[in-house]
Amino acid sequence: MDKGIVTLVGAGCSKELITAGGLEKLRNADVVVYDDLIDNDLLLEAESTAEKIYVGKRYKNHSKNQEEINSILIEKAKENKNVVRLKGGDSFVFGRGAEEFIALEKENIPCQTICGVTSAVAIPEHFGIPVTHRGISQSFTVVTGSSADEANENYTALAGLNGTLIFLMSLHNVDKICASLIENGKNKNTPCSLLSRGYYPDEKRIDGTLDNIAEKSKNAETPAIFIVGAVSSMHLCNNDILPLKGVSVTVTGSENFSSKLCKKLNSLGAYTQKRTNLKIVSLTENIPNDFSKYTCVAFTSAKGVELFFSFLKQNEIDLRKLFNLKFACIGTQCANELAKYGLYADFIPEKFTAEAMGKYLDLALSHNDRVLILRSAKGSADLPFYLKKANIPYDDVHIYTTEPISQNYNVNTDYITFSSADGVHAFFENGLKFNNSKPICIGSVTAQRLKKYTDRKIIIAKEQTADGIVKAISEDKKNEKIQKTETE
Repeated sequence: MDKGIVTLVGAGCSKELITAGGLEKLRNADVVVYDDLIDNDLLLEAESTAEKIYVGKRYKNHSKNQEEINSILIEKAKENKNVVRLKGGDSFVFGRGAEEFIALEKENIPCQTICGVTSAVAIPEHFGIPVTHRGISQSFTVVTGSSADEANENYTALAGLNGTLIFLMSLHNVDKICASLIENGKNKNTPCSLLSRGYYPDEKRIDGTLDNIAEKSKNAETPAIFIVGAVSSMHLCNNDILPLKGVSVTVTGSENFSSKLCKKLNSLGAYTQKRTNLKIVSLTENIPNDFSKYTCVAFTSAKGVELFFSFLKQNEIDLRKLFNLKFACIGTQCANELAKYGLYADFIPEKFTAEAMGKYLDLALSHNDRVLILRSAKGSADLPFYLKKANIPYDDVHIYTTEPISQNYNVNTDYITFSSADGVHAFFENGLKFNNSKPICIGSVTAQRLKKYTDRKIIIAKEQTADGIVKAISEDKKNEKIQKTETE
């Protein structure tokens, strides 16, 4: 029987830290066998048809033991599948990746590894602690903290080291680790830090010394890393000044828009969960090949621009056939997409709505013009309505539509965003609830659809763009802080 291949992929400790090579393997996997501590958004990178098997392990709670995990990898590979074993951090740093590699090797199953960014370095750096620093620490030692009570480590040797000590999986044994280090000669006043839930919205850094850190961190949560050494006194981190630090957001919508919005929110410190619930279906076969009868092309979205120029390229239509045309765009993002092709919008309404575009073109054009509208099949009827009212000839061409994606997930973030009425419909048709999350809508049309499902207060972005949603969240958080200050 033919055999597949297994790739051990280190996923890092955040969706931002997986390597390009690891991401490529993940996107091409037939089967993904994944751990507990990976960022679940990474699973969205795999094909929807890929089989996803959870084998996570947490403190005293293992969904599968190591032998069972080995068996799963072997079984799936023998089905001639391309298997990705997705692990948090790096597979070979207390990830038992070597055991899995050896088990596969015994079965003559091809196996390869793609290293990950280990949490031993990434988490301290995220909190502003360099594991080495000239004149302070010339080395670092990584130790498993989960076996502190098994006398598996030479604490006499560890206590004598001048470098940084890094204990992974250590939260439940911090008191024993500290006691063992002090008993073996480590100064009780040695600086140390307990780094809890790094890269999560509720992450926390607790600083102290060997003689008090256990008491200080007794209410900390897993996953956690314990750092011992002088570098624990350093705070080389400006994350706290980011305006959305600690804010969590569930982002719904199409892949293209939700990815763009997540990047913008992440850059301001927010923790995002991308939940793509719409897929774009191209209808570019509706686009005419002859543009000579038109004087203006109107785009209502950046996606429409992208699909239009993709159509031109696929059909080898020369761009010079567009040079007699003017271009109208709803919003700066739509106009910026157009500019990528060396063409610049002649008309951009101040408000980024179809109604505003219709009123704008009513003033800018005449009955001697003819407009080619290229938009979603589910777009607003306002633009053609106002053109018809102004007696401006037009052709309303639908070049894409959206279809819902079936998903099942819990929403437990501070905010949830909706970028279209179709996205709202898809969310609730899946039977989902957004619980205590504050809903943010890209515009009034989307908000009207949401009102059919909830009586909760809805925040509406002033601009119908990803930037508008970001500003709406930022303003709401700012108002929250002001209200909190006034009540204290």
